Amino acid sequence: MSHKPSPITTRPRPDAAHKQFPRAVFAKAQGVVTGRPVRDFLAEDEKTVAIIERANAALGTTTDHAGLLRDSWRSFLISLAPYSGAARLLEIALKATLTNAEFSTNYPVRPNGPATPAWVDEGGPIPLSTSNFANMPIGPAKKQASIVAWSRELSKRSDADAIMETMLREDVAAGLDAAFFASTAASDAANAGLLNGVMAGAGYAGGDSASAKKDLIALSDAVSDGGSGMVTFVVNPKRLARLRLLDPILSGSLDIVPSAAVPVDRIIAADGPALLVSVDTSPEIDITTNALLHMSDAPLEIVSDTGPTTADPVRSLWQTATVAVRIIHELAFAKRRSTAVAYLDGATW
Repeated sequence: MSHKPSPITTRPRPDAAHKQFPRAVFAKAQGVVTGRPVRDFLAEDEKTVAIIERANAALGTTTDHAGLLRDSWRSFLISLAPYSGAARLLEIALKATLTNAEFSTNYPVRPNGPATPAWVDEGGPIPLSTSNFANMPIGPAKKQASIVAWSRELSKRSDADAIMETMLREDVAAGLDAAFFASTAASDAANAGLLNGVMAGAGYAGGDSASAKKDLIALSDAVSDGGSGMVTFVVNPKRLARLRLLDPILSGSLDIVPSAAVPVDRIIAADGPALLVSVDTSPEIDITTNALLHMSDAPLEIVSDTGPTTADPVRSLWQTATVAVRIIHELAFAKRRSTAVAYLDGATW
């Protein structure tokens, strides 16, 4: 007697908050594939069940118990830090809240720094601290979206949850880094990259540990003047591997993270607390087995009204027994001061 294979159940890991979001997405997808309740795929993980079941609409599209989704989504983004420079900056940047994602918000900043409190004699008058404030705009939030697709056969593998989570992490990390470390100006579709308006420096010659130190010191000086001194360096993974070989003590003492979005010869430095970041509190998650997709990272209309032209290649999820997850989230970020980010090109080490 044979039994129909049953899709895997995700293992409960209640101590890992950053796991709850991808776990909820995977369980939701398993439910769509099989028609079974998502509880069947979550064992005793009640927090992840709550993220799904306490939302009255599709996952992430309701404000009911929004704190659960907000916290799990933010934890998920921050957990990308070992692979994403942008995720590290999200973790240490000043948290901004947009009252309406469609409009920009002004945050007050003090260009001349904080006022120093005075020591006052007992019974003496307390001097008034005066500061000049400037408004730093952030927003409106811009939309990032990605689609991850996999077959029903993959969903039945014992490690399917890990495979899906890996794809999800890679796509979201790549999207964040491409947005943060761009040099382009703001547009209707995207935020201004952190490198926009920043003049690139030149790397020191030599190709050794000494040149690496000179590069890092120059960038650190550039972003620390008037800042917090908490410098995060973002480099290409190959550059990070080289630094660990050249000077393992130096690399271990730095807050330095890799990003595949950064060219190999580019080094970026940022004063994380001098950045403003607004993260979506309710990302939209849609799961389907019936869509028609253009399988391309430069997607077109399936059939355009000009020509007409037809996108190629196109895949029917229903015809090929495939499930797809679409994630849409909004994000806004800005520099509190123009010198919060610096970079150089032509690193030789």
